[in-house]
Amino acid sequence: MTEIPYNPDEIIAKFDKEKLLPIYFNLLLKENEKIYLVSRETATGGFINSDGSPQNLKELAAESLLPLTKIEIIKDARYLDIGSGGGFPSIPIILTQNLINASLIERTQKKAAALRRMLLALKKRADIHPVSFEDFKSEESSFDLITLRLVKLTKPILSRILSLLNHKGTFIYYSDSDLEFDDKNYKIDEYIFSTTSNPSNRYTIIKREFKTL
Repeated sequence: MTEIPYNPDEIIAKFDKEKLLPIYFNLLLKENEKIYLVSRETATGGFINSDGSPQNLKELAAESLLPLTKIEIIKDARYLDIGSGGGFPSIPIILTQNLINASLIERTQKKAAALRRMLLALKKRADIHPVSFEDFKSEESSFDLITLRLVKLTKPILSRILSLLNHKGTFIYYSDSDLEFDDKNYKIDEYIFSTTSNPSNRYTIIKREFKTL
């Protein structure tokens, strides 16, 4: 496991060139008054930055983007996020990357509707699927990037994720849980980083391993 530096301000400055994230944070806070998308502590805790954005949401966005410092997302990538909730990590990724298609799975109808409204206000397009991952029927044959955050990764779920990953694709698992996976066809990199609230945050990157004959 490799420890990597984590500086929220530097990460946001690196990726959010159009400064869209503060707009997303404000939209999220408004939606959060109507439906539970993030905890009250997340929405109200932390200081307010000079741009008006809450520090807690800024840190969540930075954590969402941190894995992208270790991989290269191809231009016009096809992206799938599972269990999108309030939009972390999916919306920070959508706002900062060149994606040809984004599909977000959120089985709670009200949360799915909130995601749709926020993306519409941000003038970003994504297909919102208000179903469970088990019931998700993909219109794409495969995806270049798949993300999953804070959802228990069972063997059946992992197997289906890998079946949807294209031959050069990347799967990012945002979780502190240990991942039991041993498949020599894939390369696994685990990274750890420290935040104020958690000194051992972790994410795992799985990519198909190319071997020369």
